[in-house]
This record gives sequence, C-alpha cells and structure tokens, in this order.
Amino acid sequence: MPAPHYALSEALIVFAALWVAWKMARGGGWPGALGVATFGFAAGIGVIRFGFGRIEQLADFHQAFAQIGGATAMALVALQCCMGAMRIWSGWRLGLATMLAVATLALGLLEPSASVPAFLAWLIVGAIGCAALPAPGMRLRLARAAVFASFLVNVLLIRRSPLLSMDASWHIYHALIALWLIGVWWVLVKGSYRTQPAPHNL
Repeated sequence: MPAPHYALSEALIVFAALWVAWKMARGGGWPGALGVATFGFAAGIGVIRFGFGRIEQLADFHQAFAQIGGATAMALVALQCCMGAMRIWSGWRLGLATMLAVATLALGLLEPSASVPAFLAWLIVGAIGCAALPAPGMRLRLARAAVFASFLVNVLLIRRSPLLSMDASWHIYHALIALWLIGVWWVLVKGSYRTQPAPHNL
C-alpha cells in the first residue's frame, strides 16, 4: 500500500500549478490557467488521499479525476497554445475553444476510457501549437514543442517504469509533471499569449 510520503511529490505539482496558474491568469491566459489549475486540483486530491490516510476511500475518485480531468486540462492548455499561435484571445473562436474543452470533459464522463486517447491527441495538438507560436527562429519553436511534448516521454518512460522502484517512479513522474507545468508557463510567456504582451509582468 502506498505510504504517506507519496503526498510529497503530489504537493510539488500543487505548488507549481498554483504559481503557474496565477502567473498565467495575471497575463490574461485564462484557458491555460484553468487547465493548469485542474492539474493542480488532481494532485491536491492525491495530497489528501496519501497525506491524510484516505488511500482506499479516495482511490476511485482520484483515478477518475486524474484521467478525465487530465484530458480536459490538457485540452485547455493546448488550446491556449493554439490561440497564442493564431493570435486569438476573444470572440467566437474563444467560445469554440471552450466548447472543445467542454466536449473533452463530456466525452470522459460518458466514456472514461476515451480520456486517454483524448489526452494524447491534445498533447500532440499542444506541441504543434507551441511550435507555431511566434519566434525569431526555428530553434526556439522546436524547443517549445519539445518542452510541451516532454509530458509524453514522462508517461512512457517514467510512469510505472520497470527500471525503477514504485516509489522512485512515482516521485520522479510527479516531479517532472511539476517541471512540465513551469515549462508550459515559459512556453506561453515567450509566445506572448496576451493581447497586450508584457512578458516582464509574468
């Protein structure tokens, strides 16, 4: 059975998510901020589950929210990247982005197993959006896309890795998610997702 120390790396995600969501919301990136906050909320459930001895009681809820909420969160962050790439922050296109995120949530609620391919699809969309963000050169575009896509590497190589113990796999996986959230902030700030870009205020 997982020990209370499992809450520690979940807490890293919570702190990173709170900081990044606050920074992004201040900069006008509300869809991305909401997506980041959703990642943080899922980790917060983990903090309560492991830190307060609710391991069995919250197991199903934690897993369901991490899966469905994770897909929805990824949709919101990916759509923020795409809106930044297309210089779209308001109007009917923002409404369309909201509808796509809601559709991702509804799909997960109706068919939870569909959240996994939806998460991967939005991860790809987000990486493409990051590569399309305005940049002075291709190197920065590729760096942004690589930062965003690194979540997939984390899922495939670290999460439940046969080369790592369960404890090490758990903590490294979650620590890398926290770093990924900070990386998303870097990507979107450099991409100037604001209507009035002011990176020094972010």
